[in-house]
Amino acid sequence: MLRDERRIQVTTAALIIMGMAGFFLTLVMATGLPGLAGEFFAKVIGLITTPFILEASVIIFGFILVISLNLWRQHREGDEFVYLDEVKDAPKQLPAQARWAIYRNKPLEAGDPALADLLEGAVAIGDHESAVEILDTMGDEERHQPEVMRQRITLAKATGKDELARRLEAELGEVAG
Repeated sequence: MLRDERRIQVTTAALIIMGMAGFFLTLVMATGLPGLAGEFFAKVIGLITTPFILEASVIIFGFILVISLNLWRQHREGDEFVYLDEVKDAPKQLPAQARWAIYRNKPLEAGDPALADLLEGAVAIGDHESAVEILDTMGDEERHQPEVMRQRITLAKATGKDELARRLEAELGEVAG
């Protein structure tokens, strides 16, 4: 069963208010004690309920409470610090939500990925046009490497070129064997 955050927040707030009310009620009831104890609590209640002191003490208590709850929540949920990466030179047709990414850990430094890696990514996301363009920029030697051959086979099958896929599989078998 999922935890309902609102219910937990309302319950926590109600418990805090009841705790403060219980504390003040206990102090008021303690003024009825006989002797020195009753007089002491009567003076404390008089001091606490004095204008400006009451407001200041409630503000200070509230501030301490908010800081304590935030520290507890931060300890439970972890650090809120994230890295935001924005694509600045994105094509116009790219949706707004695809123009940025949020990372919990620091992302790797940007570098120029190898063409084989770009090809693998393009094939993996189904961007066949980009995959063909990447293949066009590769040299013959690079196109015949086993990992690139596997990507070419996957691309050929995905685009419905079964005869090309069989030819590439045979060529890959010769290279591997």
